[in-house]
Amino acid sequence: MTQKKLNVDLIFVTGMSGAGRSTTLKVLEDIGYAVIDNLPAFLFPEFLKGIKAGHVQLPLVVGFELRSFAGCATKTMEMIASIRDGIVVRLLFLECQDDILIKRYNVSRHRHPLGSKTLLEGIQRERALLAPVVNYADHIIDTSFVTSMTLTRILNNIFAQENSPNLEIRLMSFSYRHGIPPDADIVLDARFLENPFYEESLRPLTGKDEAVVEFLNNDYAWQTVYRSIQQMLIPTIYGFKKSGRSYLTIAAGCTGGQHRSVFMIEQLSDFLTSLGEKIITEHRELYPS
Repeated sequence: MTQKKLNVDLIFVTGMSGAGRSTTLKVLEDIGYAVIDNLPAFLFPEFLKGIKAGHVQLPLVVGFELRSFAGCATKTMEMIASIRDGIVVRLLFLECQDDILIKRYNVSRHRHPLGSKTLLEGIQRERALLAPVVNYADHIIDTSFVTSMTLTRILNNIFAQENSPNLEIRLMSFSYRHGIPPDADIVLDARFLENPFYEESLRPLTGKDEAVVEFLNNDYAWQTVYRSIQQMLIPTIYGFKKSGRSYLTIAAGCTGGQHRSVFMIEQLSDFLTSLGEKIITEHRELYPS
C-alpha cells in the first residue's frame, strides 16, 4: 500500500552558509512552493502573526540566516514552534563539513558572511551560533558529498506534495534545413521514413493528415523503429522524473518539417498521452512564431 504524502504548508530553511540554501530554495520553488529568502529578523514576529491569522498564502518556503538574529536562535525556534498547532511546519537544516565549505568558498571567492579573520574561523563561529537549531530541525541534510541532482531527489522525496507539478514533456517537429532546436533534450531523426513529398497527392498535406499518416504507417521500417523509441522513452522519462526535472523537450526532424517529423511527433503525443504524461505539442515549421 502506497503511503499518502503529507502536504507541508510551511518550510523554514536554514543552516551553514555555503551548504546549498539557494539551490534548495530553487528546487522547492520548482516543486510548487512560493519562496521568501533572507527574511529580516525584525519582520519575523509579524510574519508569524500573519501566518497564524491566515493572511499569508501557503504552501511557502522561508529561507533565512540565523546569524541575522543576533544570537537569538533558541527564541526564534520557539517562535516557529508556536505556529505548529494550526499548520504543518517543517524546519530544514543544511549541514556541511568544514573542509568542503572551505573548498566551496575558495572556488566562489566569496567572503564568509561573518567576516572573520580566517575562513575557518568564520565557519566555526557560525557553527557554534547554529548549534541550538539542530535539535529543533525536522530534517537535516548534509550536502558535503551530495550533487545538485541528488539533492533535488532528496527534496522531492521529502517535500513533493500531491499537487506538485509533474514532468512536462514538450514535443516539437522541425526541419533540419532550419536547424535543430537549441533547447532539445532528445533529438529523433525521421528522415529514414519514405518521403511523402515525392507523392504529388501528398505534397501539399502535412503529417497530421490521414492520407500521410496511412502512407507512413505502411512504411515497413516505421513500426520497428517506433517500438524501439517507445522502449527507450519509458525508462528515460522515469529517470528524468526521479532526478526532479520539471520539463523535457523531445524534437523530431525531417528535411522540410512538414510530413515525417510532424507524423512522428503526433504518434509520440498519442503514445505518451496514453501513459498519462503531460504533453505540449509544437510543429515549428507548420506554425512558425
